[in-house]
Amino acid sequence: MLWSPVYLKRRLPRPLPTKDGGILYTVADVRSYTLRLPESRSNRRYWQRACHLLLGQADVAALGPQVELALFCDAQLDIEMIHTA
Repeated sequence: MLWSPVYLKRRLPRPLPTKDGGILYTVADVRSYTLRLPESRSNRRYWQRACHLLLGQADVAALGPQVELALFCDAQLDIEMIHTA
């Protein structure tokens, strides 16, 4: 799947810090993060929905909250860092 460079540079509504020390700022960050997910996580419904939005090049207003939900459900959203990111 080829994504437009303009789409990949779009910023999420807010940065999403992850418990592995990363921070997802852009669609490109989300793409990289989802490509590294182990199958045990990527098969979960909330990640499937996030990937569907990503593949469809959905607006970041829809993609960002879905990724945030998926990170939260997987206990990978660093809630303590969410306001400082």
